[in-house]
Amino acid sequence: MQFYREVKSGDCEPTTWQINFDLPDVCPTGNYTLQLALAGALETNTFVYVNDLNAKAPAFATERVGKDNAIARHGIHGIYWFFSACLPSNLFVKGKNSIFLRAARSGDFPFMGVMYDYIRLEAPPTQP
Repeated sequence: MQFYREVKSGDCEPTTWQINFDLPDVCPTGNYTLQLALAGALETNTFVYVNDLNAKAPAFATERVGKDNAIARHGIHGIYWFFSACLPSNLFVKGKNSIFLRAARSGDFPFMGVMYDYIRLEAPPTQP
């Protein structure tokens, strides 16, 4: 679950989840596919960055999704969302990599956020 953090002013600001992983090799051609399955969301955009959280633009961004109350209700009432992001292979490096998921909207309601069902990274198909 990823939701917003309350700051001293009483507002809520976005949070970032960092996923670290190793790639023994990087396929030089084709796209990697990031599957994001959401179990619920409330008024949230998710921005995906690969290896550079300070990039000018995210590698992928969802639309603003969710009008359910799954976070406030501890997981019930969620509406399922599925996103498939094509990520160019040049975003990845051999060895240590990071994917950053940023809940990208801030506001004044603490239950805005997203609940992930699963996250999967798929390599491009390889020739035999």
